This record gives sequence, C-alpha cells and structure tokens, in this order.
Amino acid sequence: MGIAFAVAIVAMSFLALDAVVDINSSTIAKRIEMAQATIADAAKSQHKLASAVQAWARRSYQKQASAIE
Repeated sequence: MGIAFAVAIVAMSFLALDAVVDINSSTIAKRIEMAQATIADAAKSQHKLASAVQAWARRSYQKQASAIE
C-alpha cells in the first residue's frame, strides 16, 4: 500500500507541474490514465508479493509442525 501511495503522490505532483507548464487536456488525460495504470500495477504486484509471503509462511509453519511431531 505504501508503494502505491508513493507512486500516486509522484504522479499527481508530476501532473500538477505539467498542468502549470502546459494546459493541454488530451495530454493530461493520457497522463492521468498512465498514472492510474501504474498505480493499479503497483497494487497488483503488492498483492502478489503478499500472497507469496503468506504461502511461504504457511509452508514454513507446516515444516516446523511436522518436525516437532
């Protein structure tokens, strides 16, 4: 979640700076879409990482439980 938040802040800051320099609505719309796609990709990646960590933790716990028995 922190990564997605940081990407969103950077994207919004870039868009705000660009809006001050160049007021072109089609360019801004494309950049907003790109920023949204980047944020969605970051969220998906973070979700995949969390799932991998959970799976690893489960396997590790199962190995410990079987070693104790």
